[in-house]
Amino acid sequence: MAVSAGDVAVGGIVVAAGMGQRLGTPSPKALLEVGGIPLVRHAVRTLVAAGLGSPVVVHPADHRSGFADALRGDEVTLVPGGASRTDSVRAGVAALGPGPTIVAVHDAARPLVPVDVVRRTVSAVTGDVLAAAPAVRVADTLKQVDGDTVVATVDRAGLRGVQTPQVFPREVLDDVLACPGDATDELTLVERGIAEGRLLGRVVVVAGSAFGMKVTFPEDLAIVEALARVQQEAAT
Repeated sequence: MAVSAGDVAVGGIVVAAGMGQRLGTPSPKALLEVGGIPLVRHAVRTLVAAGLGSPVVVHPADHRSGFADALRGDEVTLVPGGASRTDSVRAGVAALGPGPTIVAVHDAARPLVPVDVVRRTVSAVTGDVLAAAPAVRVADTLKQVDGDTVVATVDRAGLRGVQTPQVFPREVLDDVLACPGDATDELTLVERGIAEGRLLGRVVVVAGSAFGMKVTFPEDLAIVEALARVQQEAAT
């Protein structure tokens, strides 16, 4: 389901099809809980609170019942994911139907993204902007390594850590998803289309948030739990 933002229909997709092998848990990563709430439910509620209506949730194909239980009471459309992230996003876009002209793709593994970050990213998709995403500055000194040997220092001045949701005009997302090849995020597909001359326009970033961190490794859960407490305290 899409909702209107002004005269623009915006649809949301929550990508939750990963099993989270790096976390070392037997269940899908998106079903793990932060503050007693599954990651996927946090992500869904963020999109709904930002005004994106009833999201499509892309889940691991063999785990529909677990996601149905985790999202009981939330108005969502459940869709099985594919063999790759790009396949899963394709499935999510297809399930949106023809209504949305803007699509936001959000990772369930980023459960605490503030609502204002979602709205800011959606608002950035205008004019010649083909894609937008929240991003944060890189604080660490970055080293290029070969095995355990440092071979170069990477200048971090122009680098950003990109988060989700990543937001696109529907026709742009349809175009890049129709092309062969996968990527770790959808901005990369748009960048590829620009480089190949199929697309003309810009990919932009907006101010992200420390609360937009991604759960990837076991220690990330403890950090996100702490962030969730801070976020809750700030809201009360």
